[in-house]
Amino acid sequence: MRFVFAIIAFVVATALIGVGVAQRTFLLPPGSVSAETSRATDEAYVLLDSDTLRANPGSQTVSLTGDSTVFVAYGRDADVKAWLNGSSYSQLAVDAGSTKLTEAVVPADPAGAKNVASGSANPAGSDLWLEQYTGEKSLTRTINVPAGYSAIIASNGTDPAPADITVAWPIDNSTPWAVPLLLSGAFVLLIGLALLLWGLWHMRRQQGPRRKPPAGTPRRRFSPARTNAIESGMSKRRKAITRSMTAVLPVVLVAALGAGAPLAASASTVTPTPRPTSTVEPDSDSTTKPSDMQTPTPTPTSTAPASEAVVPAVTEKQVQTIIERVIAVEGAANAAFDSNALDARFTGPALELRKASYAIHAALPDYVLPAAIPSGTASVILPQATTVWPKTVFTIIENEDKTVAPLAVTLVQESARANYKVEYAISLEPDTTLPPVSAASVGASRLAPDSKLLAMTPDAVEAAYADILAQGSASPSFGQIDTDGDTLLTSVGSDYKASKKAKIEETGTATIEFSKVPAISDGIALATNDSGAILSFNLRESEVVKPTQTGATITPEGAVKALSGLSATGKGVESTYDYQLLFYIPSAGETGKPTLLGFTQGLVQAKELP
Repeated sequence: MRFVFAIIAFVVATALIGVGVAQRTFLLPPGSVSAETSRATDEAYVLLDSDTLRANPGSQTVSLTGDSTVFVAYGRDADVKAWLNGSSYSQLAVDAGSTKLTEAVVPADPAGAKNVASGSANPAGSDLWLEQYTGEKSLTRTINVPAGYSAIIASNGTDPAPADITVAWPIDNSTPWAVPLLLSGAFVLLIGLALLLWGLWHMRRQQGPRRKPPAGTPRRRFSPARTNAIESGMSKRRKAITRSMTAVLPVVLVAALGAGAPLAASASTVTPTPRPTSTVEPDSDSTTKPSDMQTPTPTPTSTAPASEAVVPAVTEKQVQTIIERVIAVEGAANAAFDSNALDARFTGPALELRKASYAIHAALPDYVLPAAIPSGTASVILPQATTVWPKTVFTIIENEDKTVAPLAVTLVQESARANYKVEYAISLEPDTTLPPVSAASVGASRLAPDSKLLAMTPDAVEAAYADILAQGSASPSFGQIDTDGDTLLTSVGSDYKASKKAKIEETGTATIEFSKVPAISDGIALATNDSGAILSFNLRESEVVKPTQTGATITPEGAVKALSGLSATGKGVESTYDYQLLFYIPSAGETGKPTLLGFTQGLVQAKELP
């Protein structure tokens, strides 16, 4: 009997282990569902919109194969479509009746021609993308984009986009019964081995040495008939046991196989559910492994339709990436004193001041360049909440050297294809306290120059401060601006101008006149949480020095001489100084006055009078 039970245990263990192994091998259902296409068009761009990327639940694995560089990036739907505006492109969609991606060509909109001309045709490096990835001929990237995000696929913006595109989504192919079956089979196998060893041990005991019967003991004789009857009875008992075990064995096998049957049946009715994804933060512009995943942070939802929702111009992570790119451009330009390189990331007053500084530095090596964009932490990030261009971002970047004032940077993006450029880079005044501003995920409204919601309109603040710089306390606007602790007024205000004028005119050979000249940039006012505004704007003043006597000459000095290239002139010299100013304007209901928060100033032009 022990051997019989051991055999039964071996059979059951084999069945259990076999079913468990089968569930993890040839009975294992597929781990993903995919849709693919071999594009027939030569369009330079391909759009995978949010509906296509989220046609199935779970993360999206995008695989690309092309003849040269392959590129994929994702961003908000509106940003991706805005970048494509003016160009024709292929839009892919999942065919519900097959595992194919259908292709439809969207023709170019003539109204977007200006957008196309405003930037590069290559989407790589655009500030609109949350993440972007580049490969050589092939690329596989796993992402996990939420609703409202689309992907753009291209080569270099000129060559056709990759021809072979596949999007795959994971499905749940787990086999929860496989491990229990394997463990159960191993346990039953151990029981069978134990029964086998027990049977061998018992059989060995039965075959041990026996003592002879005592002498003289009469042996019982059995008649042939009795012997046959005993053997016949034992034979019947063995047959009955064999028949009962034969009936038990199929039942056990059916029960073992039945445990795995639902698993095999479920392979054809798996409901796709997403696998857990990791949130590895990849480096931008890098060829990556399929196992890497990146989950973008979705922007706050709105009760308005997606097409009408007003969202911040950029996310906090995008701002950090943009600042890093600006720092890289400025660092390379400063190292080579290449003013043309600055055009990629600077504009307006920030650009002109740096270009003038390079020219002065070439003739005057000790001349101090404007404060570079620091590589420290962005303590304030305030993007404009808008869906139209131009877009603005205000940020304050701390300097790693705490003895150097933080820099308030205002960036502007003129169109979807243009990159953000620094228009204002302003050093904060000592002990400056900033007003409360909205979180980066909310953003702020840009106020009109004549907004009546403030204690003074932005236009009025600009005009009043310019007059105070020129006339000081004699200005009618002097009481409208808070000038306590204003170090700019101390260094270049009316007292400074009066002193310089007296020094030149006491020679009797020359005169000097100060005047306001038109600024090159408009002011940018962003709303604060207390209904006030942070205003960045630009003022310019000119100094005109003329000789008053025939034959007299003007001899420029220092930066004016370096920038103008004049050693002496009998006509006179005009020098233009630029002021980048940061003000806080209280709301209309407050009793406070507009206050200067920071400034950057320097010489931007110097030339001989005609």
